[in-house]
Amino acid sequence: MDALLLILLLAAFVWALLHFTRDLRRVGPRSGRAQGSGTRAERALEEELLRLTRGNRGAIERGVTAQRRRHPEASRAELLRHLRDGYLRDRSR
Repeated sequence: MDALLLILLLAAFVWALLHFTRDLRRVGPRSGRAQGSGTRAERALEEELLRLTRGNRGAIERGVTAQRRRHPEASRAELLRHLRDGYLRDRSR
């Protein structure tokens, strides 16, 4: 009986660990916010930039970091807008 109880407790622990780990994966690297918690404009800009960069999220984040150095007071949506404008400007050349 003790072995059965131990197995059930272990299974419950593993289930809880997997359940909470799955929820933690939804949280992005941006200061603990959920990835989908941005504004609609921000999400739309990210989607457009993902299309422009062919899904290269690293390039987008590097671009946002570079834009943040130039515009430290800007919001993330404004930085994404600057980045998108730069990509479109470079593409049209």
